[in-house]
Amino acid sequence: MTAEDIFNEVIKSPELRDIFNIPEEVLDDLEYNTASEYQVIEVIKAIIRGEENHMDSSAIFRSIRNQIMSPLE
Repeated sequence: MTAEDIFNEVIKSPELRDIFNIPEEVLDDLEYNTASEYQVIEVIKAIIRGEENHMDSSAIFRSIRNQIMSPLE
């Protein structure tokens, strides 16, 4: 299973719609290699990419932290 396949399976999750309040139309149009306006989607991508690249958990966390903190600066 590729990283894109994993991403496509994750975005089918009803929890993304319910918990994170992401409209179904948005989820249906998401692409793995295209940026999303939803931070949670970008975090999911960072985790998948980190696993795909065999990064350790602290490196994945740093990547996510940088992603989230960069727009706030």
